[in-house]
Amino acid sequence: MKNSKLIVKQNYRVILAVMAIPFLLLSCNSSTKKDAIISQQNTEDVVQVPKPTQENVVNYKYEIVSNEKVCMVNDRYMVVKQLPVEVNGITYYGCCENCVAKIQNNIGDVRYAKDPITGDKVDKASAIIVQNKKDGVVYYFGTKDLANKFIKEQG
Repeated sequence: MKNSKLIVKQNYRVILAVMAIPFLLLSCNSSTKKDAIISQQNTEDVVQVPKPTQENVVNYKYEIVSNEKVCMVNDRYMVVKQLPVEVNGITYYGCCENCVAKIQNNIGDVRYAKDPITGDKVDKASAIIVQNKKDGVVYYFGTKDLANKFIKEQG
């Protein structure tokens, strides 16, 4: 009887481990992870609302954000600084080790995006990044003027 209880207990552990694998593999795209990152926000990371100027268009739905707070694999604004990934002297950012590997190997041409205004290929590391404040999705632009034009058009 003790042996059968031991076998059941061991099988239970294996089943739990196997069930956890999909959650670990999908963690980069999980909204739960995004929520966890947001809840870790330090008081140092308080968002300052920019004053309207000709150089910086203010829109309550979209805003220009810091590259270091964007996961450049998931194309999401993450509130806190992401993991820096240096490739040939250029710094990209990712939210987890899986993203770091994708950036290092440029899997799926992940280091580049298409500028929504011009359609040109843009290096994410040097791009001006605009986030949709509602869902955190980001867009990459070749210049600040193009980013501001996009924000104005969305207003």
